Amino acid sequence: MNYAVIADAYERIEATTKRLEMTDLLVELLKKTPKEVIDKVVYLTQGKLYPDFVGLEIGVAERLAIKALARAAGRKESEIEEDLKKSGDIGETAQNFISKKRQVTFFQKPLTVQRVYETLDKMAKTTGSGAVDTKMALLAGLLSDATPKEAKYIMRTVTGNLRLGIADMTVLDALAIAYGGGKDARELTERAYNISSDLGRVAKVLAEQGLEGIKQFQVVVFEP
Repeated sequence: MNYAVIADAYERIEATTKRLEMTDLLVELLKKTPKEVIDKVVYLTQGKLYPDFVGLEIGVAERLAIKALARAAGRKESEIEEDLKKSGDIGETAQNFISKKRQVTFFQKPLTVQRVYETLDKMAKTTGSGAVDTKMALLAGLLSDATPKEAKYIMRTVTGNLRLGIADMTVLDALAIAYGGGKDARELTERAYNISSDLGRVAKVLAEQGLEGIKQFQVVVFEP
């Protein structure tokens, strides 16, 4: 699944403040999502990589994000900083500079959800000596292959400010409709989430096993 599908959905979701419209757009996205990556798409839509109880975040500071964007776009950090002062949004700034870059670059590999997730996962787990440089190189690599719109949401994700306004309950509604047969399944999806505190897991089991799968959810010691 190409990350562009997610970025397109995010753009449409961001454009509305109506919960029902958000839910419909999420349902549309979830139905397009292969079961193999449904958990990853749900986590990314939450602006994270894992459930909260894992206690691991991407952890990219704005300074590092600016450096990575400068490298990917072939621009000076000072230019990035100046644009960011005007926009107030690292995502919009990334979109601006990658857009200018793509006027002369036509050979990027399409980004897949798998690649984006795995790269962000590596960034989150990179620690110790040289971690900052490694994270910057990983992020710059993603941005180099990103479309302007993809760059916008990647940068917002890594800096912890996705800005979609989607509540967990909205995701549960969308999952019930997309994979549970309708809103009547909402009670079951919410129960599974209350037990697991893991929306990605709920989505994965529901997509692969249906309602019978999430009915089997049990409290697991130490999770969350």
